[in-house]
Amino acid sequence: MNKSISVVLPILAPTPFLRAMTEFSIRTLRMHADYEFELVVVEAEHDYFTPIGMMGSDVSVRQPDKYLNFTPKIGIVKEFNAGVDAATGDYIVHTGSDVIAPPHWDTELLRLFDDYTDCGVASLSAFEPGWIIGPPQPLDMVVEGMYSPFMMWRKGWRLDEAYKRVYPDSDLVMRMYDQGLHAYRTCRAHVHHLLRMTNDRVEFAEHNRQLALDEGLFYQRWGKSPRAIFGLIRSGQWTYGREYEAFTRPINLHQ
Repeated sequence: MNKSISVVLPILAPTPFLRAMTEFSIRTLRMHADYEFELVVVEAEHDYFTPIGMMGSDVSVRQPDKYLNFTPKIGIVKEFNAGVDAATGDYIVHTGSDVIAPPHWDTELLRLFDDYTDCGVASLSAFEPGWIIGPPQPLDMVVEGMYSPFMMWRKGWRLDEAYKRVYPDSDLVMRMYDQGLHAYRTCRAHVHHLLRMTNDRVEFAEHNRQLALDEGLFYQRWGKSPRAIFGLIRSGQWTYGREYEAFTRPINLHQ
């Protein structure tokens, strides 16, 4: 393969459960990839995932290729961007420690860039607790859309550090659309996302405070956009002839 991939994984794992979950996420990334990739781990507050600290017979499966540490932490957006800056791959994968990648995840993401020259962001379908993003079973189909917990883009794009935590991925997609690029999601493979496993256990109140700030900035910046992708981000629905509903439907804001 002449296209190289860097997976950037930000980690905040102060509990044994969160560390075990993170390790499993890394294992499945390695075991389910069709090609070798560069794993860039960016850990905040602790140093559990240093290459030196990860001992054992299968250390090569779990060990990062590059490791950055921020103690004290500087914020997940800045930490993630530091990982992007350190990455050497042609393509960046944005993921989290509670995301479990399926077999052939790298092939399926790269395929979207091969098939669609205007692809800016590629993502998979997903299973979440009580919800499915995409079809219930794999389907040989591609749709215009995104799934931000696990997505790929070409090296050169960074998250906007004006955001604190929650909305920089949506902002990235909106900025790409302004440049004539599009978001595509394949229905051929699903990730498993355990959903808020860290945020519900670590600094829950601070997460909600930062969510409100990010939400305010996102809607101040993009709230008058006429694009269908904004309607989907805002309300999750877009219906022909009733497009206005995506912009007027009441949504749960956190300000």
